[in-house]
Amino acid sequence: MIFGKIQYLLFWSNCYESSTYKIFDKYLDRNHSYLDMGAFIGSTTLYCAHLAKKVYAIEPDPIAFAELKKNVYLNTVLKEKIELHQKCINDKSGKVRFGSIAKGGDSTSSLQFADSQTSWIVDGITFNEFIIKNKITDCNFIKMDIEGGETTVLPLMKDYLEKNKPVLYLSLHPLFFKKPVEDMKKIIEVLKIYKNVYTDNGKKIELQELLSKNKLKGRYAIVATDKIF
Repeated sequence: MIFGKIQYLLFWSNCYESSTYKIFDKYLDRNHSYLDMGAFIGSTTLYCAHLAKKVYAIEPDPIAFAELKKNVYLNTVLKEKIELHQKCINDKSGKVRFGSIAKGGDSTSSLQFADSQTSWIVDGITFNEFIIKNKITDCNFIKMDIEGGETTVLPLMKDYLEKNKPVLYLSLHPLFFKKPVEDMKKIIEVLKIYKNVYTDNGKKIELQELLSKNKLKGRYAIVATDKIF
């Protein structure tokens, strides 16, 4: 893959979140589409374009989106399989304030930081409206890495997830939750629809473990699926 700014070199390294790419290799296929929620600069988007039928890449941070767009454009062989959406998946459609705890464009942007010094007004859309508007009928894998925004977005996806059962690769950020215990309980209610929940290294876990003190202070990724890891 070809990429732009050297400042993002780490995110293109084979060592960066290597377990993530093993999960993609295991579950993605050319007969189904992939939904990248929190596409950032495109490292997962471009990788998954090699594996999936089509990629829907969603990134509301305007700085990250500009880099995402450039990186996809540079990869001419893959760009026809990728749809880019500068949108923020939210609990309602319409303009929404979206912010970063840093300067933006550095993977720390979220609905959770709307009141930060660095923030923007972006286009918001509900998950269901996004699915309907883009006529997505063949998605079997969703990656969600939205820096704490999962507390707002994931509960509203429950009906879709229960009906379609895509593999859900979910980055959890309880250190950013406004009400860690309450917010995690809402997330657990959604995850209950799946038969299995694993760490990103393939260890099966019980949902109540997500309420432990260590988990509520950290950030980590899980895989929810009806399949075996």
